[in-house]
Amino acid sequence: MHVLNPLDAICDRKRSDAVCVSNLKNAKAVDKSVLVERPDVKIFLPFRFYVYEPKNLFIPNTYNRYLVAPSGDHLTSLVDEISYISPPSPMLSQIHDIPPELFCNGDNRPPDCGPNCECVHTVDIPLGAVVEVVLVDEVQQTNLSHPFHLHGTAFYLVGLGRSPDKAIKKINLKHALDLDRMGMLERDFSKPPLKDNVAVPNNGYAVLRFRADNPGYWLFHCHFLFHIVIGMSLVFHVGTHTDLPPIPDKFPTCGDHVPPVSLF
Repeated sequence: MHVLNPLDAICDRKRSDAVCVSNLKNAKAVDKSVLVERPDVKIFLPFRFYVYEPKNLFIPNTYNRYLVAPSGDHLTSLVDEISYISPPSPMLSQIHDIPPELFCNGDNRPPDCGPNCECVHTVDIPLGAVVEVVLVDEVQQTNLSHPFHLHGTAFYLVGLGRSPDKAIKKINLKHALDLDRMGMLERDFSKPPLKDNVAVPNNGYAVLRFRADNPGYWLFHCHFLFHIVIGMSLVFHVGTHTDLPPIPDKFPTCGDHVPPVSLF
């Protein structure tokens, strides 16, 4: 019996007990236009936990989302140093009702963001672009591989593993960028599997490729529900609002389905 996608993520050699998902081969024809050497857009997304100090968490008249881990730590999640919060209205049908200052991303953080930066984390992607996403696990908890799921399209899993530098005990964004610059962030373009969910190796990385040909606002998130609640998510905004079909006449807006409350 073989374990698929083992937690120890030793994927660079043949094993008798396990198979990494990156070692699987696609039985169908692959879109070679997506598997080019240089994508149109390359996005590095480190993710980690931010640990609150209790003195900064339990302050009167304030509220912070947090998860109490088995260790007793009080945590919130960060992707590219941002903890995702949902907008007050649906982006697909009411984008113009959402204050622009609520949106941010790694290149455009609010000036008063703080160490637990919260916003509607949105990354704009041109329609039709070939996109590469590099997920970097900075959580680095033993036997915990975060499963990331992309809505709206499937992706080719072209890379999965840990740092080849044995002197590096913990991977981080800087090290992943250095590996990529030196051509040591391995990618395999020979019939990679097509997925919409991948478990990122703890203390490792995953490299995804897809063509952004489905316009809209697509959630990308860790599939642990308790990590979603504390912000381990973001939205890929593919195309522009003009690329979307028009909103139907009399389409419900946020709140108008709530019946009026009688005070008498």
